[in-house]
Parts: sequence; structure tokens; C-alpha cells
Amino acid sequence: MPKEFTTADLQNEAGALATQIIDCVLRQPEPPRTVVVLEALVMLYRIHVQSLSPHGIGVCAMTLGQLAGEMLQASTATPIPGCNAVH
Repeated sequence: MPKEFTTADLQNEAGALATQIIDCVLRQPEPPRTVVVLEALVMLYRIHVQSLSPHGIGVCAMTLGQLAGEMLQASTATPIPGCNAVH
């Protein structure tokens, strides 16, 4: 019987994979633009999610929704005095 995959296991494995991606992609002499990296990750997600069960797709959708919410919240911060975010 395989060992149960815990949240800690997920975070550890995901962190290790993120480190590999950073080493491979972002530490090049001329790393690609951030928007290119993000678009590539979205493409990877779309390809990978096709192999998941409907439940797995739902879990991934909730995770991406949470990320989108965090990004929108961060984008409404006013980093420059006198400037307002426009959405």
C-alpha cells in the first residue's frame, strides 16, 4: 500500500520542482520575460490538467482561482503615491 500523500509532501515536492524550474529557466544569462514564463506555465497547466479526473480538475481550478484572487488583490495596491490601479 503506497504511503499517503500529505500536504507537507505536496509542498516539499512542489518546492523542489519550483527550484528546478527557477534554475533551468530564470537563471539563464538572459532569462525570458516574466510574461513569457507565466504564459508557458499556464500552457503546462492546460496540458497537464487534461490527464486529471474531474475532481482533480476542480481542485486545480480552485487553486488557480485562489492565485488569481491574490494577484488581483496585489494589483490594487498603490505602489506609487497619487497613482490608482485601474481595472
